[in-house]
Amino acid sequence: MDLTSRLRSIVRPAGQAVRELTYEPDTGRYEASIDMDRVADVLGGRIVNNAYGRALVIERRYESDRFHGQLRIGDCEVRDGDGLRLLDPALPSPDGTREHTLFIDLETTGLSGGAGTVAFLVGCGWFDMGAFQVRQFLLTSYSAERALLSAVADCVDATSLLVSYNGKTFDVPVMETRWMFHRMPMPLESVRHFDMLHSARRLWRTRANGSEDDESGCRLSTLERVLCDVSRVGDVPGMEIPTRYFRFLRTGDARPLEPVLEHNRIDLVSLAAVTAHALRLVEDGTDRCRDAAEALGLGKVFERAGSCDRALACFERAAADEESHIDVRAEAIYRVGLRLRRERRFDEAAAAWRRLLELKQGRFGRRSPLLAPLRQFAVEALAIHHEHRARDYEGAKEFTLQLLDEHDAEESRPKAAKFRVKAEATRHRLARLEKKIARKNESHLFGGY
Repeated sequence: MDLTSRLRSIVRPAGQAVRELTYEPDTGRYEASIDMDRVADVLGGRIVNNAYGRALVIERRYESDRFHGQLRIGDCEVRDGDGLRLLDPALPSPDGTREHTLFIDLETTGLSGGAGTVAFLVGCGWFDMGAFQVRQFLLTSYSAERALLSAVADCVDATSLLVSYNGKTFDVPVMETRWMFHRMPMPLESVRHFDMLHSARRLWRTRANGSEDDESGCRLSTLERVLCDVSRVGDVPGMEIPTRYFRFLRTGDARPLEPVLEHNRIDLVSLAAVTAHALRLVEDGTDRCRDAAEALGLGKVFERAGSCDRALACFERAAADEESHIDVRAEAIYRVGLRLRRERRFDEAAAAWRRLLELKQGRFGRRSPLLAPLRQFAVEALAIHHEHRARDYEGAKEFTLQLLDEHDAEESRPKAAKFRVKAEATRHRLARLEKKIARKNESHLFGGY
């Protein structure tokens, strides 16, 4: 007897018939009697039938010569190639059996996830002969969720690559929870998934950390404005979307949902545009970078992918920009030094640490939280370089004393136990250097006789 049969024998004793669990939603108290055909007419959709009932589908097509901000739709097509695997080295290579890239974005009844969160609008997009085809699945009642999930499964069946924005954390888990809740097959289990949010953070988070204007951040709505010059007019706020859907369920009036559908469509087109922009960055390298912050982010992407030469070129491009934010330039110089040291170009790395020490806190009008720890790292790296590679013990002692002064200043701060440990290690290095200097002086003294 297998495990399933043994469990059934426990909950279903011999001779007793027990009805299997089924999902039977209560639609009488919270939902109006909604005419799906009328909703389809209002929203410009159509009804599809499957084994679980009827589902509402809305389709729109964006032709290749149409513009999304400053970009043509035809230029936003995403190719499943080496560029994507540079952005995400963990992305598996295609198996060659299917070639269909699908963009996905959900609108849900909440953001907490779990079994209580329902995806009432599933937006899917793909490129077809240069045009961008959008297909949206709208849940007109909770009792129609199985029909919607079945229709979505049919749409993603031929997909070889899924592209999302925070889909690994939210969108895909929500969909899998709903399929699992209804005990339906999960068609996305074996589909390769590229989440653009993680690459966006690596490319543009440095700009967000070092910027004081509203052009910072890695939200999709921010990136579409900064990268593509997209300005949404009359866009519905994200926090208002669930409220509009619940009002539709209570009243049956589908007109307030049209802005929600448009919001979802723009998200899908912007996802394709931002992904295409990121791919052009990794293909063209520093020549396409708009500023030092973008060059620094691109260098991190190359370094993570193992393309070390291209990473170093990006870091040097960011480090050479004297007009960039101090945090950006400091981190770029720091990463140049690390890269050179890993390549055993020790003298060039030491020159990078000295460049880092030349940066001043007050030069750019506000104190940089990043510069102080990087300067400490540079001082310690120079002390090590002078002691172990240049054999300049006096120079190493000078840098060690400078480092000790900074550690002593930080020891007075609350919760500074780690600084006391570092200070103790620095004192140990100072004592070792003094012994080496004494031995060197003795050898010179006796050598003179």
